[in-house]
Amino acid sequence: MDAFDSMTESTFIIKPKTKTKTNTNTNSKSDLAADGGYLTLLQGQEPVESMQLRKRLFAQLWQPLEEELFTIEKQVNNIGITEVCDFVDSSYGEIERREQGQVARPFAEVSAAVTFAGINTGDHGKLFQSLQDQLLERGHHVALLESQYCNTLPNLQRSLLEQMFNSIYADTDAGPSAFGGTKTVTYDLGLLQLWWANAACSGKKAVVVLQDFEGFAPTVVDDFIRIVGGYCDAVPIVLVLGLATSYECVHQSLTKASISMLNVERFNLQRSKQCIDTAIHRLFVQGRAPLCFGAEAYKSLLDQFLLYSFSIAGFVKKLKYAAMDFFYAQPLSVLASMLAPNAAVSACPVRLNSDQVELIRMQRSVQRFLERRATENGGNAYVRQALSDDDFFQDTVLLQMARALVMYRRSYCLGIDAIVEIQSMAPEAMQKPVRTLHYYGVGQQFDDCTHWKTLLAVVRRMKTSEMTLLLQKLCRLVDGAADVDWDLVADGTHIHELIQGAAELLANPDGSAIPDVLDNSEPKKRTRTRTEMEHRPFLLFDKGASDAQLNALEKCCEAVEAMLRACLISYHDVALNEVFYYRHSFLLDTAFSAQPRAAV
Repeated sequence: MDAFDSMTESTFIIKPKTKTKTNTNTNSKSDLAADGGYLTLLQGQEPVESMQLRKRLFAQLWQPLEEELFTIEKQVNNIGITEVCDFVDSSYGEIERREQGQVARPFAEVSAAVTFAGINTGDHGKLFQSLQDQLLERGHHVALLESQYCNTLPNLQRSLLEQMFNSIYADTDAGPSAFGGTKTVTYDLGLLQLWWANAACSGKKAVVVLQDFEGFAPTVVDDFIRIVGGYCDAVPIVLVLGLATSYECVHQSLTKASISMLNVERFNLQRSKQCIDTAIHRLFVQGRAPLCFGAEAYKSLLDQFLLYSFSIAGFVKKLKYAAMDFFYAQPLSVLASMLAPNAAVSACPVRLNSDQVELIRMQRSVQRFLERRATENGGNAYVRQALSDDDFFQDTVLLQMARALVMYRRSYCLGIDAIVEIQSMAPEAMQKPVRTLHYYGVGQQFDDCTHWKTLLAVVRRMKTSEMTLLLQKLCRLVDGAADVDWDLVADGTHIHELIQGAAELLANPDGSAIPDVLDNSEPKKRTRTRTEMEHRPFLLFDKGASDAQLNALEKCCEAVEAMLRACLISYHDVALNEVFYYRHSFLLDTAFSAQPRAAV
């Protein structure tokens, strides 16, 4: 007998507690959904209060920014929309003259506004909807037609009549009898002529907007124009053709006979560049948005807009994506609660734990800030306490760094505005838009930027009268930035005193004292060596000025250069720039830029 035959062979199965595990997963998913997708960061060491604050901050800060962006877009687009509406108001003067008993012309033309809306087709719906709303406010009747619903001529006219009748009978209980179940053809424009005469529409226009002209079949539009030409004596029909490519598309799509029936005027509704310049100036230059963009991320933002879509909606989506990444994945985004829109600084509403404070201390800009403080009197004790005492760091050091950041943004806005004023007095070839100036400001140091050097050369070539005008403009800008604490930025250079002193010196070169920040050397002689002409080119222009006036002019050039150099320092030199300047350009490119399928 085998010794193993008497052993009991058994298999033990330990079933997992599936019910408990399922409940745990369900609870975690429900908690994640309740928090809007926010998770505790720092490997779970982030306090729940900080996570909830990040959620509140995103809701509080993004909604005003989005509303401001839409307001900017509406204000900029209203310029072109108003021009189209004025054209509609002034069209068909022959009908009005005939109603007054005057003789009209023996032929009739269909008034047509050819509008170039640009390649940003994603924004066309909002743009033409604004045009429709403004035309309705002026009392006209509008039909907004899209090519996907008007593939044939009967469908086009049916959609036109339905929208027109809805507009005419919007405020009355009685509707058009043709749509009441009778066998009347619902795509006959003769119905429009009949009801137009009975609806007391004197002084109003029937505006037909073809939103995407390239999407309509050329034969459909051609036949429609011929039909409209037969009714324009009785019904003032105005055509608005929305183009996305170019004005040549109209001549390529329509026949010569139909084009000859149109009284065409061209309008430009594509104002995306003006809109983006205004948005960048308000959000990033003026610092209304707590989150700015670093050089690489800002370049990605501009490239996506300028090289691909020209779409304001796409620009807003990319901004929102960056804001979501900032508040969802950046544990230090709670510091955005310290920056108020009115340039005020307040304490963080939640207490930071030791991990968050240590993460702030590890930032390179914070280390440089403490190193500079160590060189001051009593700085060693300040730095020692900042590195060892978390409460002192949060209550004192963090507030000082946040205030220095706010003052830097105010001075940077002053520097960009000063550049704009200098550009206005320079040749047109040297003028750059605000979006490009901001790219130079965040992407390059002052001494490395060629455009800044070019504008300084323009300043050095100014005559006394031109310099006087420039200093007047700069004084107004400096007076508007009176709340800037210059001891926190620009190495303590007081820009207000600098520009005011330069203006007084230029106004009275013999009696005014030279500002202390400038060189108090004696006036130089009028030598015309190559070196002197490079640094003092104004000698070639103000030949009749005295030596004192030329010396004052030179000091003013130095003052303007000192102002620009102080205001346009790089954001890399400011504490907490790693937190408030978004740098994830690769994430933006991956999410929004076009990629080959193989890369995806």
